[in-house]
Amino acid sequence: MANPALADRRIQGFTRVDSTGQRMTRLGVVRALGVFALFGLVGAGFGWHEGVGAQISSRTETLMFVGIIAALVLSFIIMSHPTWARSLGVVYALLEGFAVGVISAAYNAQYHGIVEEAVGATFGVALVVWFLYGTGIIKVTARLTRIITMAVLGAIVFYAVTLLVMALGGPDLDGGGGILGIGISLVLAAVAASTFLLDFDRIDKLIAAGASHEYDWYGAFGLLISFIWLYLEILNILGRLRGGGGSIRR
Repeated sequence: MANPALADRRIQGFTRVDSTGQRMTRLGVVRALGVFALFGLVGAGFGWHEGVGAQISSRTETLMFVGIIAALVLSFIIMSHPTWARSLGVVYALLEGFAVGVISAAYNAQYHGIVEEAVGATFGVALVVWFLYGTGIIKVTARLTRIITMAVLGAIVFYAVTLLVMALGGPDLDGGGGILGIGISLVLAAVAASTFLLDFDRIDKLIAAGASHEYDWYGAFGLLISFIWLYLEILNILGRLRGGGGSIRR
């Protein structure tokens, strides 16, 4: 669930105010994120209904897989056309919300109350990162940006290799429910949390450059990806800490 939506190369050349003179603002980004969250919750509601119980049906798995692939395609389209984020981002939120709802319901069936804990921890971590960024304790330098970008790419490779090995009938490479598995999940969660630093920095750069208000939705889209990624990793960690193997039973 890496976040490609706020890459520097993708925002160059698009930072112009439209004829209305309305500019991108932090408040506008927050409002747009709220709209995406609302549609995400709607999708999650449908997903929760489909995923109730520790056993996920083949039909639900297929729907979730198709939804994730479609959401991935939409993310690349939005990345290439930032001004489309308002409309396509809503569809993305619904699709990803459905997948998150299915996964959350299955986890909750095994570990009651784990979803509330994961949601609270996700917002807590995001607020801590925002505080560290806002107070200047952590400054987003070119070097830090490279480090986080490389870490995200490393996470993508790890996810891809893990899925490929499992698809070929091999073992799960995430370390199971032991200390190794928990350690791997903590590293991935840390990488997910670090992407908020890049999100906040890119949003501030767009605002400083006088971007159109349409980019409120683009900035919110990037934050939405980070929130989903971090939530899923925290959910995974909590499941492991409760004795699970890091995956839901099928």
